[in-house]
Amino acid sequence: MRTRVMDTLSQTLATFVPHPSDSAPHAKGVRYFRISNPAIEAIWGAIDTVKQGQKCKKRIVVRPSRRYPGLHELYTYHFPKQWSEACQANRELIKTAQRLAHAIEKDHSYAALEWRIRHIQHLLNPVPGQKTYAHFYPFVYVTIYQSLRTASQASESIASQSAKQAASLSSSSAPSVSSEFVSFVPITSRPSKHRYSAISNLQSPIRPHLLPLHRRRHLSIRAA
Repeated sequence: MRTRVMDTLSQTLATFVPHPSDSAPHAKGVRYFRISNPAIEAIWGAIDTVKQGQKCKKRIVVRPSRRYPGLHELYTYHFPKQWSEACQANRELIKTAQRLAHAIEKDHSYAALEWRIRHIQHLLNPVPGQKTYAHFYPFVYVTIYQSLRTASQASESIASQSAKQAASLSSSSAPSVSSEFVSFVPITSRPSKHRYSAISNLQSPIRPHLLPLHRRRHLSIRAA
């Protein structure tokens, strides 16, 4: 399947080159190429279809090389046999952020307008060292996802502290009955049926009436 994808790229927009260095990381199975189409600056994401990936249990992915500027990497991503709990939790955060971002993108309320204003401010006043998102949806998605992740990490930190407190009290020879403990509500992976979810605490203009919509998957291409 990868050979077929490489042939298609070679006929359209890519010129494959020899491996730049023998000591480079990710050398095994990675192919490097340059964009031959002057109208395209960068390309990243899965090249094959979702149906092909599910059938073969792998995806053919390309991205700009982090080690060699000007080159792109093509590699095979194999689906793991079993996702770890942390990975599953992160995937749920991603899905939630995607659904909310799509809902805000299609909404025409004042709350959605506030997001539009935030995006304009993001473009007019870029933060040094941070990526600038020219399009509205990626900006909203990344902002929501980062907020969800921060809230999740805070919940995990509180849970860890509570567990240590409990362990310390249980190992004590005379534990106090009136000892205080930290209560917390872990972040949920999906919005509540009452239209309120864990993201209601985000520092962003999200309103409860913005319900998650369908997911969108697409190949990302940035024009020069």
